[in-house]
Amino acid sequence: MTPNGADQANTLRQGTTSGHRKFSKKAVRCIAVASGKGGVGKTFFAVNTAVALQSMGKKVLLLDADLGLANADILLGSTPKVTLQDNIFSGVPLQEAVVKGPHNVDLLAASSGAGEMLEIGNSRMQMLIEDLLEFASNYDVLILDCAAGINDSVMAFVGAAPRGALVTTPEPTAIMDAYALMKVADQRESGGKFGIVMNMAADSSQGETIADKLVKMAREYLSLQVEKWGIIPNSKAVSSAVRAKKPVISYAQNEPVSRAIKTIAQKIINQDRGQVQLDELDADGLLDGLFKHGGAKE
Repeated sequence: MTPNGADQANTLRQGTTSGHRKFSKKAVRCIAVASGKGGVGKTFFAVNTAVALQSMGKKVLLLDADLGLANADILLGSTPKVTLQDNIFSGVPLQEAVVKGPHNVDLLAASSGAGEMLEIGNSRMQMLIEDLLEFASNYDVLILDCAAGINDSVMAFVGAAPRGALVTTPEPTAIMDAYALMKVADQRESGGKFGIVMNMAADSSQGETIADKLVKMAREYLSLQVEKWGIIPNSKAVSSAVRAKKPVISYAQNEPVSRAIKTIAQKIINQDRGQVQLDELDADGLLDGLFKHGGAKE
């Protein structure tokens, strides 16, 4: 974050702390989807989990929280005509910026131009945060699809959400980068709330073994209580679904990869720890996530 950006965010924190609006007391499941590196299927997981939750009767808002390289719309097969930046600079209402995807998943997309957001006034950015929180009260689940990596923007969103899905693969570099993300979260005292999602596993045994090792590493060296959320097998159906611009969970419903995602989605529903009342959501973290530049997305 630039010095000016830091000053502006600090000023805005005072505004959001005092609060101009009273938000709904409705409990919303809020999950930040993160990964230590690109190419592990983070956005794939975020999109397909959103579709799975919607098919289970939950109203889902998917926020593409990468202000630089937003691409959840591609996997959903949607084409956003307006984005968060249009809301800020042109006054387009958030409800008009939402894109309806498969199974009625609502997507709120960001686009490149994070630097431009630093030029707007304090009152307008505070209004955006208030609008986002108020708008989210219409949903049962809010999923934040973060940028890949461990930059400040990602860690801010991870810190703001009550639960985080950490997506990785069995590859050694992906495991070490996932561990690095947890280490940074632990240093910022925002760890201990991750669910490990092992994607692209050659088989269930491999995925389970490596996921268990990652959980053990976190507990022994970082003192984190990290959970294993599930194993998603490698599947040719995924690349076919991407080419078709459809979520694999709707493109190949009976494939093992789709069943695995549904199992994880059900686990998310069964957990209470991911729920938060909107007036308790970390607005400071949302501010930092919006102000700080995101990294490369897969």
